[in-house]
Amino acid sequence: MSKYLYIFDAGHGGINPITQEYVTSGKRSPKPMKNGEVFYEGVNNLKLVVMLQEAFTKHRLDNTHTRCGWMDTSLKNRVDIANQLQDKRETIFISIHSNGAGDGRDWHPAHGISVYTSPGETRSDAFAELWMDEIKKEFGDSVRYRTDYYSDGDADKEANFYVLRNTKSPAFLCELGFHSNQEEVERINTDEWRNSVVNAFVEWAFKMEGK
Repeated sequence: MSKYLYIFDAGHGGINPITQEYVTSGKRSPKPMKNGEVFYEGVNNLKLVVMLQEAFTKHRLDNTHTRCGWMDTSLKNRVDIANQLQDKRETIFISIHSNGAGDGRDWHPAHGISVYTSPGETRSDAFAELWMDEIKKEFGDSVRYRTDYYSDGDADKEANFYVLRNTKSPAFLCELGFHSNQEEVERINTDEWRNSVVNAFVEWAFKMEGK
């Protein structure tokens, strides 16, 4: 048994297999990518979580999830799952997302990776900062890191997101690039990008486990 149970939260929903419609309003690229397809954040979030679970299982790191299918899960249900598990053993809640900016109709220049914790000093801050360290090692100078050093001296940004402020366990939310940026979304939508994210998470978890 690993020291922590890692709970992966794939943000938003997926594609309804009957209607072929994306079930989450917004949360997509403003225009099709070069391959002619629209990038749906919720679909990519779940792809990443599946890859993370496979990698963590391979390395004998206990893990679970809050969403495994196309249907969206309410924020309350996501938190309830995490809190019920936290009552049984020590957990870390990690919400997986990509970011968006602009009006949803045109490409926007904002780009980069960021990590959020709830406001104030909590145990989550150190976990999130360590995660950002591993992301930087994996991606190097190829991406922008949207940190909050200027305000409180650490890498994580602070936000009053429901899934962060209501979880009993340490929790952080990752924004893994901007799907509203034409160049960046092409990178996000590749196994190379996703594999780099997974590698960073595994190395982070090894640090968490003291390996």
